[in-house]
Order: sequence, then structure tokens, then C-alpha cells
Amino acid sequence: MKDMQAILDEHRETRESMERYILVALFLIEQRWSYIVSREFREGGITAKQWLFLVILGNVFERPPSMQEMADAMSTTHQNVKQLAVRLEDKGLLKIKQDPENRRILRLEPTGRFHEFWAGRDERDAATLKSLFDSLDDEEVKILFNVFSKLEEASKQRYMEYRAR
Repeated sequence: MKDMQAILDEHRETRESMERYILVALFLIEQRWSYIVSREFREGGITAKQWLFLVILGNVFERPPSMQEMADAMSTTHQNVKQLAVRLEDKGLLKIKQDPENRRILRLEPTGRFHEFWAGRDERDAATLKSLFDSLDDEEVKILFNVFSKLEEASKQRYMEYRAR
């Protein structure tokens, strides 16, 4: 395997080469962080995808979202959300309920167990989160935050363009 410094040096020459490196690095980071999150939540039987689902459910919506609203928020399919929701309902973390105004719409409602699940996790989760960014100083975190905000917005727009095709 090549030395990491050699790989970085190979990719510093052009913008395109750096972009390729960044894309691959983002996927590798996602893989590794998914593994870490899955390990952290293993005792509760929660996978990284289920964790993301629960974070979005608890932080993005003002009212219980529909399956499609959750799918849109997660940039995934209705079918994937339904699979995740059914598993999380089996764990008692949410209820899948028919919308009272339109019975064809299924809404995802957090349960008391959902709130219990998150209670007491703050210290442990903060330590894990801190460990993921320990290699960055405060200024680098601010820069990364701003860069990722731009990338997230651009990726959302590009994603919507591809979905419309």
C-alpha cells in the first residue's frame, strides 16, 4: 500500500486531482464513521442508518413527518424509510400512524422510548463526537463547517436535478 504522504502529494497538482481525492476520502470517512456509530449504538441494536433516521426524526421536523417527508430529508427512497421505520417501530422507538386527514399518508411519531433512548447519551455521544474531530483545531472546525454547509446545499440541488431526470 502506498504511503499516505505519497498519495497526498500525487493529488496536490491539479484541482481535478484534489477533487477526486476529496470524493474518495469522503466515502472512506463515511464508511469508517458509520462503523463507529454502529459500534456505539450496538447495545441498543441501532445501526448507523437507523441512528441517522432517529437524529433526523428528532431534530428536523416540527410535527411527525410522513414517510415521504422523511425520505426526502434523508435523500433516500420511501421503501428504504419504510424498512427503517418498521424496524424502529419493532424496537418501540416510533409509531407508524395514519394521518387523520389523509389515511393514505403514514406519519412517523417518536414514542416515549425514543426520548428515553436519547436521555443520558449526551456525555458518551459528546466524547465520541469529540474524538472524530480531535485532529482539527477550532478554526479548522469553523472552516470545515462552512465548507460542508456549501457542499451539502450544492449536493442537495444536484441530487434533486438527478431525481428529476
